[in-house]
Amino acid sequence: MTWTATFMPTSGITDASNLITLDNSGVANASGNTGSGTTDSNNLAIDTALPTATIVVADTALSTGETSLVTITFSEAVSGFDNSDLTIANGTLSNVSSSDGGITWTATFTPTVDITDTSNTIALNTAGVQDLAGNAGSGTVNSNTYAIDTQSPTATIVVANPNLGVGQTSQVTITFNEAVSGFDLSDISIANGTLSDLGSSDGGKTWTATLTPTANVNIASNAISIDCAGISDMAGNSGSGVSQSDNFVINTVPTASVVFVSADPELRSNPPVTLPDAPNVPLQPVIFTPPTGNLGSPLTFPPLFEQRVIGNGIRPLGDIFMNHGALTPSFIAQVFSGNDGGGDGSGHGFLGFGGGDGGVFSTSTLSSLFNQDSSTERDSLNAFGSQSIKSGDVSQGLRGVFGAPTLGQQLQQLKDNEKQQVDNLAVALKRVGIREMQA
Repeated sequence: MTWTATFMPTSGITDASNLITLDNSGVANASGNTGSGTTDSNNLAIDTALPTATIVVADTALSTGETSLVTITFSEAVSGFDNSDLTIANGTLSNVSSSDGGITWTATFTPTVDITDTSNTIALNTAGVQDLAGNAGSGTVNSNTYAIDTQSPTATIVVANPNLGVGQTSQVTITFNEAVSGFDLSDISIANGTLSDLGSSDGGKTWTATLTPTANVNIASNAISIDCAGISDMAGNSGSGVSQSDNFVINTVPTASVVFVSADPELRSNPPVTLPDAPNVPLQPVIFTPPTGNLGSPLTFPPLFEQRVIGNGIRPLGDIFMNHGALTPSFIAQVFSGNDGGGDGSGHGFLGFGGGDGGVFSTSTLSSLFNQDSSTERDSLNAFGSQSIKSGDVSQGLRGVFGAPTLGQQLQQLKDNEKQQVDNLAVALKRVGIREMQA
């Protein structure tokens, strides 16, 4: 009379009205009587569908300071759902909540700061969610993709030449971490110089300019600064803070040239400047020619020729040059007048200096200036040849000067004789100095 069976509902079904119907015509009792009509069971609800969900991020391009609404919609009302069932990339999500019995849930997404990522999703693990029938979800559900750019633009500044001198310039390279817009020279600060020709050739990420230092400046600490607040990246993020280059040196002060000029030893600086050795110039003969024109006395200082009385028997200074009737000739005359050797017999000697020792400083033209009583010469001047040169006749020209001896022999003889006369002159002048000091 009683029969039993097990009912297995179809999977993936959600149906609240279900019956099992018996066709009585197919059933007969023990007497063989068949039934008629149908018999329905009580109603039964079937829910074999697993809960599923869809996730939508409203703003798919998030930048600094922005947030987005996130909506999670299940296929049916669920329970046990919270944020622990969600995986969130590069951001945070406020607590999910539902206002329709657990089918639709919402939350607010806030991206992480200083992030640039174009591929981001929110994932839901449905295994942690059950519908009202107790069916647990299965698998993972991902949201739509959204981009995040919350990174503020920053810059690095490189000055190619860190030591700028007179007339020099340097390239300045400014590299941002991403392409920027709104960047110009007004965003750059530089001391002791100017920037020009600012531009980018790669879409706004790398910029170059030319640095020209200020003239007549010598400063060792210099830098270029950029105010990043005036710059935005392509997502609209404004920069913040200041980016600064490394230190560079500017010295555009011209270098002065110092020339040392030798001066009188008494006026030289201490320590004195070392001068190079003087060139060794060989001795050269000097050929005198007769003077021409209206010539005055070669000694033009009147005090030297005035017969001044000094007193105490000291001879005046003029006696050095003139004999004023004294018993002896003047000191100069004693040097330029003599009676020994080498004269040409004319009383004037070679070129007006002959007649004395060596034919240079004896009875001569100079002797006649300082002493009218100089003695006459005895011998002819044979210094320049076997034939005497009489009277120092300059009209004979070089023929009367240069004879058979070689020039070296002639110069050596003149040098030897001249040295003795110079020594005599030094002695004479020394005597005068001593007497002047005694006076």
